[in-house]
Amino acid sequence: MSKISININGRELVVSAGQTILQAAAEHGIEIPHLCHDERIQPYGACGLCVVEVEGSPKLVRSCATSVQNGQVIRTDTSRTVVARKTALQLLASDHRGDCRPPCMLACPAQTDCQGYVGLIANGQYEEALKLIKDKMPIPASIGKICPHPCETACRRELVEEPISIAQLKSFVAEVDLNGNQYQPPMKPATGKKVAVVGAGPAGLTAAYFLARDGHKVVIYEAMPHPGGMLRYGIPQYRLDKALLDAEVALMTKMGIEIIYNTKIGDDVSLDYLHDNYDAVFLGIGSWQSQGLRCKGEDMEGVLGGIDFLREVTMNSNITLGGKVLVVGGGNTAMDVARTSKRLGAEEVTIIYRRTIDEMPAEKIEIHEAQEEGVKFQLLVAPVEVLGENGHAKALKCEIMRLGEPDASGRRKPEPTGETVVYEADRIIAAIGQKTVIGNIKDIATDKSGNIIVNGGAFTTNRDKVFAGGDAVTGPKIAIDAIAQGKNAAQVIDSYLNGCLVPHADSQYFTQKDITAADLADRAKAPRVSLTVEDAEVRNKSFMQVAKTFTEEEALRESKRCLECGCRDYFECQLIKYIQDYDVSTEKDSQVECHKTTEFDNHPFIERNPDKCVLCGLCVRVCDEVVGATAIGLVGRGFDSVIMPEFKLPLSETACISCGQCVDVCPTGACMEKQVSYKQIPANMDSMASVCGYCGVGCNVNIEYKGDVVFRVTPDRVNDDGWLCQRGKFGLGHANDKARLTAPVIKRNGQFVKVDWNEANLEVVKRLQAVVAAYGKDSIGVVVSPRLTNEELFLAGKLADAVNTTIKTSYSVDGGSGLGSVLGYDASTNSFAELDNSDFVLTLGKVKENHPVLDFKIRLSGVCSVAWPQSLANTADMKVFLKALLNLGVDENKVAEKTEGFAELKASLADVKVSEEIQALAQKYAKAAKPLIVIDEDTVSAEAVKLMAYAAVITGKIGAAYRGIILVRTKNNTQGAVDMGFVMPVSAVAQGIESGKIKALVVIGEDPAAYPQESALLQKLSFLVVYDMFMTKTATAADMVVPLVSSAEVNGTYTRSDRRIQAVRAAIQPKTGKATLQILIETLKSLGIKYDTIADVRAAIASEVSNYAGMDAADFGTTVYWPNNKNVLYTDGFATEGQKAILAAVGDVPVFVEKKKYDSVEMNFVNGRQSL
Repeated sequence: MSKISININGRELVVSAGQTILQAAAEHGIEIPHLCHDERIQPYGACGLCVVEVEGSPKLVRSCATSVQNGQVIRTDTSRTVVARKTALQLLASDHRGDCRPPCMLACPAQTDCQGYVGLIANGQYEEALKLIKDKMPIPASIGKICPHPCETACRRELVEEPISIAQLKSFVAEVDLNGNQYQPPMKPATGKKVAVVGAGPAGLTAAYFLARDGHKVVIYEAMPHPGGMLRYGIPQYRLDKALLDAEVALMTKMGIEIIYNTKIGDDVSLDYLHDNYDAVFLGIGSWQSQGLRCKGEDMEGVLGGIDFLREVTMNSNITLGGKVLVVGGGNTAMDVARTSKRLGAEEVTIIYRRTIDEMPAEKIEIHEAQEEGVKFQLLVAPVEVLGENGHAKALKCEIMRLGEPDASGRRKPEPTGETVVYEADRIIAAIGQKTVIGNIKDIATDKSGNIIVNGGAFTTNRDKVFAGGDAVTGPKIAIDAIAQGKNAAQVIDSYLNGCLVPHADSQYFTQKDITAADLADRAKAPRVSLTVEDAEVRNKSFMQVAKTFTEEEALRESKRCLECGCRDYFECQLIKYIQDYDVSTEKDSQVECHKTTEFDNHPFIERNPDKCVLCGLCVRVCDEVVGATAIGLVGRGFDSVIMPEFKLPLSETACISCGQCVDVCPTGACMEKQVSYKQIPANMDSMASVCGYCGVGCNVNIEYKGDVVFRVTPDRVNDDGWLCQRGKFGLGHANDKARLTAPVIKRNGQFVKVDWNEANLEVVKRLQAVVAAYGKDSIGVVVSPRLTNEELFLAGKLADAVNTTIKTSYSVDGGSGLGSVLGYDASTNSFAELDNSDFVLTLGKVKENHPVLDFKIRLSGVCSVAWPQSLANTADMKVFLKALLNLGVDENKVAEKTEGFAELKASLADVKVSEEIQALAQKYAKAAKPLIVIDEDTVSAEAVKLMAYAAVITGKIGAAYRGIILVRTKNNTQGAVDMGFVMPVSAVAQGIESGKIKALVVIGEDPAAYPQESALLQKLSFLVVYDMFMTKTATAADMVVPLVSSAEVNGTYTRSDRRIQAVRAAIQPKTGKATLQILIETLKSLGIKYDTIADVRAAIASEVSNYAGMDAADFGTTVYWPNNKNVLYTDGFATEGQKAILAAVGDVPVFVEKKKYDSVEMNFVNGRQSL
């Protein structure tokens, strides 16, 4: 294609003529927003986001539908394009309904991904859950114990029965980590920058954690002897065990954070010193001064502030309470003071509060437990005077109140009645709040309340390089607020240290604010798991932690209650990305009614939500233009347009083939896959490029996973065309299957018993050696599934050698296709890539049904393609085809020169009469200059495959580019199994067992006992060892079973149907503890054959299977075909002994057959196992 020059945003670019502006920009790394464009579909221009300015054009043009022109000057980001895009996004947002992020997360000041980590806990992925939490906070175990959990207040599960115990789940998973591997976050390279953090409370610790993680050297200056701030000195031991807090802080010091204790800024070290010796300073000093009672007599001896009291208790100071203690206040601090007083021996503790118990800001559980512990409550009374003798408080005079109208807090305002009451007291403790006092810290501006003044989201103070956050800025709030301040300030400080200060700003999200209990009426009720606490009598005698951490069973049960409110597609959603990029409001106009779906489609693999649809039309067009199913379409007009399945049926009742293409092109969460994990979560997944483990088309895939759980599979659009079928898209759920075997088992006394790997290996070796010793050569058969990698198949072949047998077979392969007996190699002669440039494709068998992606490739190539008619189902019909080709004229001398048996073939066709239908088909094939025959091995007999090879040979349409046969193999590595020698017909194995010659079988990955005839045969063996992922029927009948791993857990290569060797890469670690390759290596070592690594195995393959020399290049993305990287076979003669094709007389057998499935994983998917 010719090249032209254009200019985009001042950059002079050389691009291909015929490209669109959008394509040219993308090719050079210039992003133009778009929602309705996909490279694989013709431009449509529906969304209007991709508009750009083109010099000389008065109007904005849509870059997805405008071709580049030589000399074009284009600007992609101007005030006009921004306004146009924002307008388009506002229109899309006006009718977009959903929750980008769950209510729990949005209610959390630190924006911890509650739905994410709760879902990961439900999946048993504790380490991944902890990582997700620690991406937002450093001390989850401590916070989980004491947080008032606004997340739970927002939890929609409350509309069903009770909210999820989110805080307790956080604490559970954090304690699992502290008692185990103790996760440390990945650290960025050291920047050489130093930051001083003042205060080791929640804000300071959090800021230090994130700054250290970003590579900065952090030193914390703490006024107190120990870290934690109010977590240590303001919260009693019985609520938060300080050993837990210390353990979490210790993990932070391992990150290189230094903490200098007993050092008060302004007294021991000046702020000027920090300013001059550090690149930045963060003030997180907290609010440490208790608020007074604000009444006469508050300065008397015996009156103490709540925070002061708790601090003194924590520091083991000598405190005398007396018999009667009055606590003024209604918050958690008041409850802490009252309950601590009981533990210190006070006989009577009374809380004084000016509203009713319903208005108390303290957590309900704190109030309840205080009541259980004997704390009394005097409500609707407010202090007016402290009464005393000789300067010591003896009583508190209070005015009786009544409730009026709600005030700014939303609670009913207490109003005085004029009546008073007096309460005797030995000690009065005011727990009505705290305030900030910066002390001797100089030159820092504060407001009238004493809080440090900062510049909004920049966290900057009036002094350069000095930032501030936490309670010292906001006034006293809950710990999670301070953590949020520390996290956000750290991000700003990091940007400042990197040279460009970027203030923190909250992101825009779509939220549903009108969800009611009626919307969740279909959800099954599941009671909240209650916390186990000590009895009140026990609690009052001890400062030991009163609430027990969830057990694992409790945590799993509780986490499974999550309703999964947030959109799973958040991290892939292009709409919300652009909404946030262009700062478009997601608030809805209350006067405009937004569509709301009440009935959802129950498809087994695909979840559709029309409320999130932007009507880009990509799903409709890909289903029609690429897949050819036309299962969905647009219904209605204008604002009422909606995408629905055909005839408004459920999608599962339409022509949908469950290929998932609609999911992959959808720019929002309107069309999503149902994840193959137990709990479906939105997560920023890790991804591994690999190859599909089902059929021989060998589609390239991205396996998306988190930890050891596979969540979904997406097509690899970098290394392939980007298409998948149902099996490729949705067939990897078995990797997470709870029914998987994870340890070897041996049958003893009729029951399977788990054994370790060493014992299992010893048992296999001992039993096989015993059979060989007793019965000799070929007394053992090795049966493999062609889903194994080439490396695993080679080792299975070596196992056969080690036990002195030539019996190497596969029920799935069953002797091969028949091509080898004609041409020399049992393999396709040409590559898939050649389909694009052929001029005629003849398909035979169920190519469309069994290999949809190859069907997509053929149809999208635009080549003329014809399917062999199902009506022509006998080899007699194929004989007619061969006779028709002869009648049309072939160079018989040339054919005779390049073949053996041509005369016999011709003689067997002498009396054949040609029908009009077959004559027409033969003419199309004969006239084509570049014809390819594509055969589905699953549904075409081996004899029919041979006859198609005859057709190609006698017409000379083989041995050259775009001329030959593509045999689409049954399994992902059938070709590899053939190449590694597993080609003995199964009938020969059956005869060997029947005759008593074969006494033992090693079956790897197949389930022949699923069929009665084969099951009966296996019962005649003296020893059967099965290697499989599941307890199949064959495994159940075995003497021992060794677990295999899924295709998501292997490294190696597959050889796809066109002889291309492709790298398979493990996304997750083997759930069995050992990969299949390692199992085979260890068994072979015990039998005297030594390989240590996959590299050793590949070297051996290259030596013994010469066509596979250079196979390891596939690991590096190199295209590798065997032999010698040739796309086309037989350019220099056939691979037979005399380099001639072997022809023979034609008999009568069926063309089409329905072959049984034997691969256990495929049978598992077909049978629809649901044990996630």
